[in-house]
Amino acid sequence: MEDINIDKYILGETDEEFLCTGEENNQQITLAMIQQTELHLDILSRDFDPDVYDNPDCCEAIEDLALLSRHSRIRILLHDSKKVAQRGHLMFHLGRRLGSLISFRSVAEVHKSIPDTFLIADGIGIIHRPYTDTLSATVNFKDRPKVKEFTQLFEKIWQNAEPDLESRYVVV
Repeated sequence: MEDINIDKYILGETDEEFLCTGEENNQQITLAMIQQTELHLDILSRDFDPDVYDNPDCCEAIEDLALLSRHSRIRILLHDSKKVAQRGHLMFHLGRRLGSLISFRSVAEVHKSIPDTFLIADGIGIIHRPYTDTLSATVNFKDRPKVKEFTQLFEKIWQNAEPDLESRYVVV
């Protein structure tokens, strides 16, 4: 996919699955989905995909969501939070500033073999990367069946995860 016409994708309305590849396209589509999210954002990632999430625009969109409503919920599950903290990821700094508005947890050992990474927006939009070694992702701004499946997986991993201490004490 070369150029993405971001304006054509509306969270909760556009039911069209497409493949997103490359750093710039992933940043654009992730930012667009987060900016359209109104309440809930769940992210499962190995090391918080710095090529996608570690930039000022993404952090600002997540901060805006966190501050949008007292009902906003942002949950982030990480496989390797130590690596993220040592790198100085912008999201960790944001998490420290916003305290309880963004929850970080470390994936339990029992779930570390899951290769998938994904973002679920408002229980309807999904960006899914089935492989850890590539930025190729399937994206759909309205896919209830797939989102339901991945939300169940996220909830299972979340329940077994530990609150993440690395996100509270960032190495700068």
